[in-house]
Amino acid sequence: MPNMSNHIHVITMGGTIDKDYPRLTSGYAFEFGDESAASRILNAHPNLGVSFDVKSICKKDSLEITDHDRRLLFDAVFKTFKSSSSSSSSSSQNPRIVVTHGTDTMIETALYLQRALGDNNCTSIAFTGATKPERFIDSDASFNVGLAVGATSVCSPGSVVICMNGNVVPADECVRTGDGIFTRR
Repeated sequence: MPNMSNHIHVITMGGTIDKDYPRLTSGYAFEFGDESAASRILNAHPNLGVSFDVKSICKKDSLEITDHDRRLLFDAVFKTFKSSSSSSSSSSQNPRIVVTHGTDTMIETALYLQRALGDNNCTSIAFTGATKPERFIDSDASFNVGLAVGATSVCSPGSVVICMNGNVVPADECVRTGDGIFTRR
């Protein structure tokens, strides 16, 4: 088992960050590819000093994410807690989790997860996404994923934060402005 302080569990839910150019149609009819954006981003930087694994829950636009999908996310996070607690006796080895998600309902899913975990949250969980697909040269995806990875190293256990636009905001204090910026309420 990897050192939890240097290992990132990435859980993907879909969203613009993971959208890819269409294979069969032209224009902007994006589809989801086989490899997640977070995996491509983290693999492109081998000297980060962290290892990671990726688990896909769904590949959906965030407007299509249901409470069933959110429950699957909760189950994956809870399973990560259980597997890390059984492999480590040190409380300093709490797992670090990054969730990639579409921006339209990211806050809603983060709040769902925070409520579902309640006092059982023993880790830092950072939600992130992108306003343009990671495949676009001017995407904010790599910036946001890096922000989320960094946030999991400094946020205290029990934290559920939104990492977008250079901001790390507790989920229960986060709002999205009319121009799409995630900020503190």
